[in-house]
Amino acid sequence: MATAPVAADVTGSVPVAAATPVAAPAEYVVATPTIQVEPTSSQNSYRLRARDFIRILVINEPDTQIERRINSDGTVDIPFLKKLVPVAGLTLTQAQVELSNQFRVYFKKPQVTISIVTYAERRVYVSGYVGKPGPVSIPPEETLTLGRALSMAGGVLPRGNRSDVAIKRSRDGSTFVISKDVRRIDDGDEPDFILEDEDQIYVRDSRI
Repeated sequence: MATAPVAADVTGSVPVAAATPVAAPAEYVVATPTIQVEPTSSQNSYRLRARDFIRILVINEPDTQIERRINSDGTVDIPFLKKLVPVAGLTLTQAQVELSNQFRVYFKKPQVTISIVTYAERRVYVSGYVGKPGPVSIPPEETLTLGRALSMAGGVLPRGNRSDVAIKRSRDGSTFVISKDVRRIDDGDEPDFILEDEDQIYVRDSRI
């Protein structure tokens, strides 16, 4: 009797049996997360975010392959599951585990691979007394610090106030301002400040 084909798991280690279809759900729902998100061991581990465009596939099940942009609420639309699955904030490995768990409604022992087709554009905005005011892009899979952003914006002009640089940030529906003394960062007295997507940096006039 013929045996089922096997496929390498997402880490490329022990082979596993091909996924076996089972019954499908009747309604389209928002999925309940099945894993607890833990901090990653590497600070550079990329976490999925809204507007990332990703490719999803259950190994050995080519009909399941889709490409989707992550929604603004952090979910991804999986028509095969009839579910919106929350993935923003997860690493690729965590998202693969989450979707593998979700696909168990359809398959036995499914293994999902996820790849990023295009990254969501992230940027901050620098204005005031700098050489080149305007947007500054945050490189994919990297962080952007205040010092680097100011440098990419042409540096602080002589008239700019380096002791009181304002960072306007919005989070969870509220907006607040963080003040940073760039001189202390330059002198190594405090670590450089890590910026977030859509931060607005303003360098004031030192004469005011």
